[in-house]
Amino acid sequence: MRGPSRGMILGAIAVAVFALAWGTPAPAGGEVPQGWTFPTIGSLNGTWELSVGAHLWADHFDLRNLQLRADIDLAPGLRWHALARSNRLLNGLGEWEPRLDEHYLEWYGFHNSPSGVFSFSVKAGRVRYLRFPYPDAISTFDQVPGVEDLGGGVDVTGYSGVIATVDYAHRSGFGLHAAWVDWCFGVDRPAEWAERYVFYRRTSPPWHFEARFGDLPLRTLPMGKTGGGYSLFVGRSMGDWDVGLLWEDISGQQTYTGIVVTFKQDSITRWMGGLAFDYTRAPEGFAFQLPLLSGTFGSLTRLDASREPAFTGVLMAPGRRGFLEPRGLVLVGEIVAERVRTYWQNGQVRNWYEHRLSSWGRTSGRGVVAVMVEDPWYLQLEALVSPHTTFSSWEALQEWERDRLGPAQLSQRVVYRFYAPPGVI
Repeated sequence: MRGPSRGMILGAIAVAVFALAWGTPAPAGGEVPQGWTFPTIGSLNGTWELSVGAHLWADHFDLRNLQLRADIDLAPGLRWHALARSNRLLNGLGEWEPRLDEHYLEWYGFHNSPSGVFSFSVKAGRVRYLRFPYPDAISTFDQVPGVEDLGGGVDVTGYSGVIATVDYAHRSGFGLHAAWVDWCFGVDRPAEWAERYVFYRRTSPPWHFEARFGDLPLRTLPMGKTGGGYSLFVGRSMGDWDVGLLWEDISGQQTYTGIVVTFKQDSITRWMGGLAFDYTRAPEGFAFQLPLLSGTFGSLTRLDASREPAFTGVLMAPGRRGFLEPRGLVLVGEIVAERVRTYWQNGQVRNWYEHRLSSWGRTSGRGVVAVMVEDPWYLQLEALVSPHTTFSSWEALQEWERDRLGPAQLSQRVVYRFYAPPGVI
């Protein structure tokens, strides 16, 4: 007798998760914020940055990847993102043939309930970063779109089309996640699932556990293909560092194992993050992405976190004598965000995404002053993943290291604070 299919199993688990979602009472100890939120930092507010890449070793110094990024909020839950480079060369700035590594409109939102959080994102355009609403531990091992499209290779190495992502995280730790890609904008492929799985996450200090089961992304080209299987992760906090191990078994590819190390913020990781520093093996050398110029769009005021006043309940600004003085505006809203960039192949940073983690109050409208407080970029983690499961000898370890992939992740925390005159709604 034929057993149940994977689709039937996923469907049964989905029903169980949603039954929990609608049948679980609110946790004791306080009211959980409920309802829809569509975060915005204000219409036509945003940021831009110009940077250039470099790769050096004893026998060469190459400039590359002259890059202009722009991000603008258009309306609540609607924003535009573009990341352009000067040419399609792997190394060098000699040619002028601008192309868009990323370019899309995104509509996104969140629904909070006593039982959990539902998140959705719909992007239309070209994307090189799929994680939403926030990267969990397993996703830090994800294959980052490569550089095969540079130097006369294929045209697209990321995702091009309409990408719809939904995620439901129940407070029990169980949840559902799915991403659908309708390929277009120069890519002729049938629409398909890029990932579709049930997950479980639990933290019991100092341990952290995660599991996925369903249609998971394959580590093959072109990206966007899936296979049925599971991923398991266990991590442990070790003082200032976190270390985690991955086991990934997906049909259609070899079994992978991995290790990830998450770093604390210090002067070294901030230096590496600010310059997107990386060591590459092919070609051997050090890679950087050097910031040149940056600025803001609209009425957004930029502030370094080290210069922020201790009290943020009212807007403070330098007065006539240089001392901070109140400006008659009070805090009416706030958005906490985290920006993420990832890279692995050839050390080229070719994506950028701002995760909006939480929001409250009034964040746009007439009379609202928006202040953006930025922490420094830092190297958040390094992950290694390899298609080997044997560690019984030195030769096996060498083989594991030889075939491993090494995605890295940079992070920057940002807080947007919004001020208005007292009594203004």
